[in-house]
Amino acid sequence: MTSTSSVGNDTAALNSALAGGSASAADIQSNFLKMLVTQMNNQDPLNPMDNSQLTSQLAQISTVSGLQNVNSTLNALLSQTAASRALDSANLIGHTVMVPGAKVNVDEGVPGKIGVDIPSTADSVQVQVLDANGNVVRTIDMKGQTAGVHDIAWDGKNDQGGTVPDGEYKFKVTATAAGKDVGPIALVFGKVQGISGDSTGVLVNLEDGTTANVDDVRRIS
Repeated sequence: MTSTSSVGNDTAALNSALAGGSASAADIQSNFLKMLVTQMNNQDPLNPMDNSQLTSQLAQISTVSGLQNVNSTLNALLSQTAASRALDSANLIGHTVMVPGAKVNVDEGVPGKIGVDIPSTADSVQVQVLDANGNVVRTIDMKGQTAGVHDIAWDGKNDQGGTVPDGEYKFKVTATAAGKDVGPIALVFGKVQGISGDSTGVLVNLEDGTTANVDDVRRIS
């Protein structure tokens, strides 16, 4: 016959599992039933064991089981939402989008389109275009700008008025209000060729081989 001390040990183990979340709801329920049967078979009829603890544990087991069911439901909903977003994002294929980036190509003297997202109104916005060596070839003063997405007008010329050589350039934007940085975000344009995904969410695959999170798309054309 199993001793009542073993029942106590089982109770302590079950309490530990409940507190630490080390077992699944199904495991805890199985252990609970085994412990309940053992207790009923071994308790002293003249001095029955206190069942209040078992009642409390049963309530905890029900809670654990319920929470696991809720988690399963939420995970299923999240999966369905992610799949739905991916399908919706497929409509972007073939469209040109504006996403965060700081590189622009010049082809036959014509630069790609660039822009900037200004989080709040700025009284000074300046753009610097840099060559492969990090030298500033063009400075564009956009003056004050309201919050929002703005195109940057660069004609592919340097500060001396000459056309820059074809190739890849970088650009950076500074924007301030009363001398304080407002955190502008440089933007580039790219044609969407496909949709993919990773741990960060749904991605748009651009024709230049780069990717961007669909949540970062600022403009679609």
